[in-house]
Amino acid sequence: PKTNVTPKPIYAASTPANPEAFNMFDPADLPPRLSEYANMVYSACEDLGNFFGFQDSSVRNQAEHLLILLSNNRRYMNSHILPPALQPPSPIHALHAKVFSNYMKWCRYQGVSPHFSKMSASAAGMAAPPSVASRVVDLVLFFCVWGEACNIRHMPECLWFLYHKMMEEYSVAGTMEQSVQPRSLYAGHFLDYVVTPIFNIVSENMKSTTDHVNKRNYDDFNEFFWARDCLQYRYACEDPDSEKNPEDPSRLTAPLPGESQQPITVGMMNAPKTFLEKRSWWRGIMAMSRIVEWHIVTFYLLAVLAFSHDLVWGWVYTLEVASGVFWLFNSLAICWGLLEVWASYPGIHLSGTAIFGSVFVLVARFLILVYQTLYLMWTFGPSRGSYLGIEADSTFWWWQYVWLSCLCMAPYALETLTNLFPVITTKLYTSRNDYIQTFLNILFPISRLYVGKEVHESFRHTAVYIFFWATLVSWKLFFSYVFEVYSMVLPTIQLTDDYANFPEQSFVKMGLLLILRWLPQFIVYCIDMSIWYAVWQAFAGTSVGFSDHLGDIRSMKDIRNSFGRAPEHFCTKMLSPDAGSRRGSSASFLSAGELNSRESLDSKRQSLMNPMPGKEGQSLLGSDPHKLQGYVNRLLDVRIQKWVMFSTVWNEVIDHFREEDLISNRERDYMKFSRFDGFSQAIYLPVFQTAGVVDEALSLLERPMDDTALFTDNDLFKPILNHVTMRTAVSEVWELGNYVLLKLLGPVHNDDAVFIMNYVLKWVESGTVSDHMKIAKIRGVVNSLVQLVDVVNKGIGRRKPASQRRSTGKATKRQEPVGKPKGGFRRTLSASSLMMDAVKVAPQQSRVVKAEEKMEYH
Repeated sequence: PKTNVTPKPIYAASTPANPEAFNMFDPADLPPRLSEYANMVYSACEDLGNFFGFQDSSVRNQAEHLLILLSNNRRYMNSHILPPALQPPSPIHALHAKVFSNYMKWCRYQGVSPHFSKMSASAAGMAAPPSVASRVVDLVLFFCVWGEACNIRHMPECLWFLYHKMMEEYSVAGTMEQSVQPRSLYAGHFLDYVVTPIFNIVSENMKSTTDHVNKRNYDDFNEFFWARDCLQYRYACEDPDSEKNPEDPSRLTAPLPGESQQPITVGMMNAPKTFLEKRSWWRGIMAMSRIVEWHIVTFYLLAVLAFSHDLVWGWVYTLEVASGVFWLFNSLAICWGLLEVWASYPGIHLSGTAIFGSVFVLVARFLILVYQTLYLMWTFGPSRGSYLGIEADSTFWWWQYVWLSCLCMAPYALETLTNLFPVITTKLYTSRNDYIQTFLNILFPISRLYVGKEVHESFRHTAVYIFFWATLVSWKLFFSYVFEVYSMVLPTIQLTDDYANFPEQSFVKMGLLLILRWLPQFIVYCIDMSIWYAVWQAFAGTSVGFSDHLGDIRSMKDIRNSFGRAPEHFCTKMLSPDAGSRRGSSASFLSAGELNSRESLDSKRQSLMNPMPGKEGQSLLGSDPHKLQGYVNRLLDVRIQKWVMFSTVWNEVIDHFREEDLISNRERDYMKFSRFDGFSQAIYLPVFQTAGVVDEALSLLERPMDDTALFTDNDLFKPILNHVTMRTAVSEVWELGNYVLLKLLGPVHNDDAVFIMNYVLKWVESGTVSDHMKIAKIRGVVNSLVQLVDVVNKGIGRRKPASQRRSTGKATKRQEPVGKPKGGFRRTLSASSLMMDAVKVAPQQSRVVKAEEKMEYH
C-alpha cells in the first residue's frame, strides 16, 4: 500500500510536563537501593534526552525503570546466586551483558563491530569509573529508544538497528571539539522523525485489506533488518533542503546537501516479501514431506524382506533389491525440491546464491537419478553384458550404482549426524569459516536465517528422545510387517503367477488388482503410526508421572502431610546420621534439661507427622501422658531441632521469594514459620499448614455420641490427639488466644484471666473437661474469639498514637456502690480474690465452689 512517510513535527510544541510528577518513586526521595546509581542515570538521561529529542516523561519513566532493574540485578552480587569467581564487577555490568547479548549476536551476524559508548566519566559528568559510566550511557540510550518505540518493539532487530545508528552518531558527536555547541532537540523530535514514519509503514500494511500476497507483516519487515543492506540507510527521516540553513536546530539530524544515504523508510518500503504461503493441498504434503518419505521407504524395505522370506532369496540378491531404496530417496528429494520451487516462485524474493543452490541441487540430483536408473537396470539384466562400451557383470554395475548413490545420500547422513548430536548443528550454523558458510548458503539456503541457530538440546535429552522414537518405530515396523505387509505377499505371488503361466492375461488388469490390494494396506500403514504414538505417549507420560510423583498431592490434606515430612527429609539430606544424637534433636524445648540421654529419640525416626512416645515435659499441673495437658506438652515437644533448622532455611527461602517479588507480603506471612519472644515454643507452624484445622477439630467434637455409653476425655479427644496438625493448631490457638486476652484485659484483670485458665488446666489434668464444660458451646467461644481478633486487626490500622502520654499516677481507692444497683453488670466477687482467699481459711471455700458452678454453666 502507498504510505505517506513525510515526517510532521506533531510534538514540536508539546505541553511541558509537570517536573514534580513521578511514576512510583520520587527522584528527590529515592530508596537507598535506587539512589546508589541515580546520579549516573539521571545525568545520562539528561544528555541523551537533549541530544536525540526524547520526550521528558518517557525519559523519566525509563530512568526509574533502569534504576529498578539495577536494584534487582544486585542479586548477582550475592554468593548464594553466583560464586565470587563468576560474579560481575557490579549490577551495571550484569544488566548490560544481559540486555545487549542479542545485540552482540546481531552485530556478529551482520559482520560489524558493536557500537558502545567510549566516553570518560568526566565527559559524561559522572563520578564513576569509565567502564561503568559508558555502560550506563548504553543502557539509558537503549531503554529510551525502547520506551518510545511503541509497536516497533515487535521488531527487535529494528530496535538494534536504531540503537546501532544512534550510538554511532552519539559517539561521533562526542569526539568533536569542546567548542562545538552540544546539540539540543525539542522533546518529541525522536518520535516525530524516527518512530512515527516507521510506524506508519507498518500500520498501513497491517491495516491493508488486500490479500496476504500484497501486504507485509511484522516478520517481513523484521527480516529486512537481518540483512546487512539495512546499514546503508540512516535512522532519521529528515530530507535535505537547500533552502534552509544547515545550522537550523530543527534539522540537525538531517543529512547534508548531497549526502547519499536515504532514510530507513525507503528501505522498508522497498523491502521484498521473504515468505509467501501458497494455499494448496501441495503445501500440506510439502510440510509433511519427511513423514511421507519415511513411510514410503520403510514400507518398501518391509516388502523386500517379506518377499525374500517367501521366495527364498539369497542375501546377495535381497541386498541388491533393497538397494533400490537409494533410488527412492533421490526421486523423492527431487519431488520435494520441485515443490519448494513451486512454493517460492514467483512471489518470494530469493537471493542469487539461494537460486543458484536450488538449481544446482535439482540438476545434480536429476543427473544422478538418470545414472542410478541405468545402473540398477543393468544390475538386474543379463549376468554379463556390454554397456557404454564397458563389458562387465551385474555385480560391477551394482557397485557403480552404490558408489553413485553415496553422493545423493551424503546430505541424509549429515542430517542424521546432526540429529543424533544437535550441538553440531549450532556449531555449523554459527561458524565464521567462509568455506562452511558458502557451502551452507548454496546447499542449505535456510541457514541464511538469523533465527533458529542456537536451539539445540543437550545430548542427555536427545538420548531420551531417540530412545522413545527407536522403541516406537521398532514396534511399529514389527507389527506392520506381521499384520500388514507379510499377509499380502502370497496373494501378490498368486496374481503374478496367473499372469505369467496363463495365456491371454492382461497386464493392466493384474497391475490394477495389485494396486487395489496394496493401497489399503499402505494407507493403514501410514495411519497406525499415530495410534502407536498415542500409546507410547501414554506409556511415557505414565513413566514421567511416576518418576516425578505427579498427582501425589491432590488436596490440602496431602500438602499438609507432605510438609510435615519435609523436615525429616531435609535433615536426612543435609545432616549426618548422628547429628541428632550429638545435638539432642529429640529434646523438648520446654524441658530439654530433664531428658536423659537413654531416652533421647533417634533423629531419623522422629518427625512431626510420626512422633514417638518419650518422657513428657513437666508442666505446671503435672506430667501424666494420658491427660490433655500431657498431650499438649507432647505436641509442643515435637518442636525439635529438626524443625528449628528446617524452619530457618524455609524462612530464608520464603524471604528470597519476596525479595525477587515472586510472592506478596501477605503470602510471605502465610508461608513463614512464626517466632514469638517469651512464648513456650521456639517456632510455630505456618498459617497455611494450620488454616481451617480448628474448624475440623470442632466438627469432630460435635460428632454424635452414644448417649447410653460412658465416654471419657480420652475417648472424646482421641481423633484430635491422633492428628498431629490438628493438635498443633489447637495448641497454638490456646496459647496465642491466652496471650491476646491477657493483653486486651490488661493488668487490672490479669489475675482473673489467669485464675480461669488455671481452672481449665486443672480440669485437663484430672481428665474431667467433659464433666465441667459443655462441649457443644466451644464453637461459640471460638467464634467469639475469631470476631474479637478480627475487630482488633481492623482497628490496629486506624489506631493513632496519643498526642500526650496518659497519666500514670497512683490510683485512688475504689469506692463500693451504695444502694440499689441501677442495672447493667455488677461485679460481686473477683476471681482473683477467690484465688487469694482460697488459701487463707477453709470456711471461705464455699465461695470458690459457687464460682466454679457458674463456670460450669457458662
